[in-house]
Amino acid sequence: MMDRVLVRDEIEVARELQKALLPAGTPEVAGYRFAHSYRIANDIGGDYYGFHSLADGRLLLLAGDASGHGMAAGLLMAIADATLKVALDIGAAPERTVALLNRALHRCGTARNFMSLFYGVLHLESGRLEYLCAGHPFPLLRRHDGRIEELGRGSLPLGVRQEPDAVLEVSELQEGDTLVMYSDGLPEARNAAGEVFGFERVAALVHPGGTAAELHARLLGELDRFLAGEPLGDDVSVVVVERLASTPTSGDRPGAPPPPPRTPPAPSP
Repeated sequence: MMDRVLVRDEIEVARELQKALLPAGTPEVAGYRFAHSYRIANDIGGDYYGFHSLADGRLLLLAGDASGHGMAAGLLMAIADATLKVALDIGAAPERTVALLNRALHRCGTARNFMSLFYGVLHLESGRLEYLCAGHPFPLLRRHDGRIEELGRGSLPLGVRQEPDAVLEVSELQEGDTLVMYSDGLPEARNAAGEVFGFERVAALVHPGGTAAELHARLLGELDRFLAGEPLGDDVSVVVVERLASTPTSGDRPGAPPPPPRTPPAPSP
């Protein structure tokens, strides 16, 4: 009984430490709205996301998923967070930061220690978004006219090889656009019949648009209806970033069907 109490207490401490690594609230940024949430499948989760204010009016957007489940995934998440904060303290560029994080994970010593990551630097005034996507599900950029773009290209998660193969890319959040980041626990969720939620369903739910809060609620509401009480098999994190429009746009209407999404990336463990 004493051993069980000690294990329970240690797990509770680990959960509190992990909770401290995630955003405590929603960023207050002029011209933008945010919505985010995190659901864990086990006592300790491996999903990771955050917002960090940088110099010169920039905002760092992060979404990641550590391999495995439970305590092992939580430890990888903690390593990634510590490495990231050191990189930010020394003012490392996005490519350099991702390279440092990749090296830290690669040095953990086993082939099972890796992490998918979307690393985006948003210039708040212009909407310019510089990003690297390493093995993470491609975020969906919903344009104000209803078009959906996927941000990323095929690459390995961090920690798999000594050098990362993700490349720096550039996009732009225009007024009325919405960016949706999510972990693979969302599209890979299975109901009691063995059906998967699917990347196509995620894209179809993003297409109608709406505010950040509305879109976030739509995704999680449909996930709950789909699961119908079935427990999660993996952690699910969803982050929605909306750039406000100065004036209403005629493109924000649900009439047109969503364009077919590209072939999704290979799911990360």
